Amino acid sequence: MPNKLSRYADGVMEAAWLAAVVVLPVYFNLYSSRIFEPDKIALFRSLALVILAAWLVKIAAGRPAAAQGEAWAAASWKSFLGLPLVLPALALLAVTLLATGFSLTPRISWWGSYQRLQGAFTTLSYLILFFALLINLRSKEKLGRLVTAIIASSLPVALYGILQRYQLDPIPWGGDVTIRVAANLGNSIFVAAYLIMVIPLTAGRVLLALRGILRNEAPLAAVMIRAILYIFISAMQLYTLYLSGSRGPALGFLAGSFLMAMVLAVYSHKRWLAGGLAGLTVLGIVFLALFNTQGGFFETLRSQPAIGRFGKLLDPTSNTALVRKYIWEGAARLVAPHAPLTYPDGSLDRWNSLRGLVGYGPEAMIVAYPPFYPPELAHVERRNATPDRSHNEVWDTLITSGLLGLVVYLATILLIFYWGLKWLGFLPDRRWRAGYWVSSGLGGLLGSLGMALLQGTAFIGVGLPFGLLLGLVVYVLAFALFGRVQSPHSETEFQRLVLLLALLSALLAHFVETNFGIAIGVTRAYFWVYAALLVLAGQVLWALPEPAVVNHPQNDATDAS
Repeated sequence: MPNKLSRYADGVMEAAWLAAVVVLPVYFNLYSSRIFEPDKIALFRSLALVILAAWLVKIAAGRPAAAQGEAWAAASWKSFLGLPLVLPALALLAVTLLATGFSLTPRISWWGSYQRLQGAFTTLSYLILFFALLINLRSKEKLGRLVTAIIASSLPVALYGILQRYQLDPIPWGGDVTIRVAANLGNSIFVAAYLIMVIPLTAGRVLLALRGILRNEAPLAAVMIRAILYIFISAMQLYTLYLSGSRGPALGFLAGSFLMAMVLAVYSHKRWLAGGLAGLTVLGIVFLALFNTQGGFFETLRSQPAIGRFGKLLDPTSNTALVRKYIWEGAARLVAPHAPLTYPDGSLDRWNSLRGLVGYGPEAMIVAYPPFYPPELAHVERRNATPDRSHNEVWDTLITSGLLGLVVYLATILLIFYWGLKWLGFLPDRRWRAGYWVSSGLGGLLGSLGMALLQGTAFIGVGLPFGLLLGLVVYVLAFALFGRVQSPHSETEFQRLVLLLALLSALLAHFVETNFGIAIGVTRAYFWVYAALLVLAGQVLWALPEPAVVNHPQNDATDAS
């Protein structure tokens, strides 16, 4: 039974994880040397340690007597390991520690680099947050507060971006942030990558509020105010996403929006609507193709500052495309078998034969990459810039943690979508489950081979995730046309459906974006927060018995969403 000390520890943990999801996107320090990413992560790691300390206190306070301790521990571990996504998270921890142990620069791999601070310690902090939420968040009310904190913290970020666009920013920037805003994240791509992970949650709250109005929930005035508030936040998020002018996050946003719209169409039991959405998707692809055609129907739009960048998605000669191409070419040579790297003191890398399996270590790309630097890269990027990221999660994973890391990464992604679709009712039986794995696996294989044959091995890092995405899209379309789901039996079930869908859409958007950009502290932390919430909403919280005191319907709608 919970005692006073364990309840106090629970309160400390909740305060710390609420602070973490707010601090990461909002905080930056003008008076530090790096201002953004390292400062955010340093504060986040401190909060993760607070969570860990409070968790240990709770465990110590709630431990049973010695006679029952062994059985209690065995049951707890069995229950813990049986939760979805626990084993992939533990595998990531093991692979990260292994890669750090064999790193070219073990100290930097553990603590993180000066530029990013994304070392093994930071990865451990993400996993502490994931496991703490998974084990200790046992209330729909707490879950609702966490989602509210995530949504609320996006508003100052979005508003700051809008202030930059209209030249009302009181802070002097070294570059121009009026055309492509950077807000609290310091980079237009980073702010867009963050927003596409919050927009689906806000859209879910809008949907629940509008449903409350249609159902005439009491008090109706409070429901209407809530709807207006979430619509306003959603509009600010979308406008700032547009002002960022970032193409990779925009593609992720479109992928997440497709999933959300298609699942809602299936639950409406109108196949014509699902077919119409599929047709709109095809028309959207055709539009993008025409928009990327020089001298075509949309040449005027191609000259617009914000939207014009999307008219160069297929332009292999653009500066952005060339930078990625040359970095990927160097990355492909780095992970391929080669002679041992030489340290500054003249010694050789003694673990060279294992690099393909365990990688070079977190944050070690900046010291491993120079011998494989393509000379052409100096003509499209600053000559004193050495890449420390590949702008592609597949190549980054191969470089930092090798084939073992890539297997863990892909397994984590595929299992997240597997469990998410299962809890949404899109994997009803063995036949459909087999179809998911075949579609995803075949898509990834064909994507990798296709891009390798068409563009060379440097593009395998794009072909693999693109193929997985295509396989997922094909599966969802097939189920939308030929599958069947049961409508939610109660308002609580509908709230659960909306939350699951919002989380899965955000995770899909993040997956797409990180394979065209760089994962940052806030998006990595949110990834693991959302993974924990997905398991809680899908399997844990809704399986718990309802409390003795039943809340009013309007409170239920707020708490469970």
